[in-house]
Amino acid sequence: MSNCSPALRLALVLLIHGACSPTEGAGEATTGVDSIGPGPGSTAATGSTTTPDASTTASTATGTTGATTDPPGDTTAGDGPIFDVGMGETTGDACVPVSADERACDGIDDDCNGFVDDIDVGMDGICDCLAIGIIGTSGSLAASQFQQWLIDRGSSAERIDPALVDAAVLDAYDVVILDQLTRAYTPAETAAFDAWVTGGGGLMSMTGHTANPVSAQQWPNGILGPMGLEYQGSLRDGPVTDFLPHPITAGLTSVTFLGGFEVVATIPGQSEVIARLPGAVPAAQAQERGAGKVFVWGDEWIEYDSEWAALPEITQLWVNIFDWLTPMDVCAPPAG
Repeated sequence: MSNCSPALRLALVLLIHGACSPTEGAGEATTGVDSIGPGPGSTAATGSTTTPDASTTASTATGTTGATTDPPGDTTAGDGPIFDVGMGETTGDACVPVSADERACDGIDDDCNGFVDDIDVGMDGICDCLAIGIIGTSGSLAASQFQQWLIDRGSSAERIDPALVDAAVLDAYDVVILDQLTRAYTPAETAAFDAWVTGGGGLMSMTGHTANPVSAQQWPNGILGPMGLEYQGSLRDGPVTDFLPHPITAGLTSVTFLGGFEVVATIPGQSEVIARLPGAVPAAQAQERGAGKVFVWGDEWIEYDSEWAALPEITQLWVNIFDWLTPMDVCAPPAG
């Protein structure tokens, strides 16, 4: 080789390299890509898959990671491009689809329609990716239909009563509902609620379970007070038929209110009355707080099975509540 010309040495190197390279399309291995619906004859190993002859990997020029082509005749996912849900990485500013539609609550705009995790299989108006925490008990009457209604519509909904409420507890949920509380909350816990709302959480409160002003008013007021909202007065009856224009009140004409309290704004200008009892007594207030939202309702009968069976508008009220309280980054346009 030392006496060969440079051109001859280059040609020999290229010839040897070509002889040692695998034949393209004959089962080359791709590492780190988990394909959906692999074609016949492909095998999978940890961290890698074998690409069948008819498949091709997406060009890096498109900015796509983890895309494969569905072999003709594969009816598992339909002919045409299929993608690894969850890989979803893109380069540059342009969105690149990783699936034909939203398939998972993964924080990615999988189908590039401009919305993240916009899954609503039942078309009921409640995002299937919504995580809901209900703090406290449901009171003296049956309320199982309410929670099951949420679960049936795809949302994660659970009733909790943690010994300590902090950021770790609250960050697990998109929306938190204060039901019949079982204790007072410390200043540190109150600050955690406020920080969570300000950071983008959706908080709702309802009360009226008892005439006892300590548990029915003071305990929730301990959380709501720094936000400029309080329950006050003696028990009042409705129904509520006076609704002011607001997304939560859309389509409502009459909602049950039996033994609830007036909802008062203690800091002017932060909240707005959106529903009133006879005599213009505030029954509900809504507040946008930082990146989050707060909705306070003066009664708890809207969760009871008896009302769900009798008043269809109760369902509409809850749909409106969750639609408004859902954080901006859940089932919404991507940030930025």
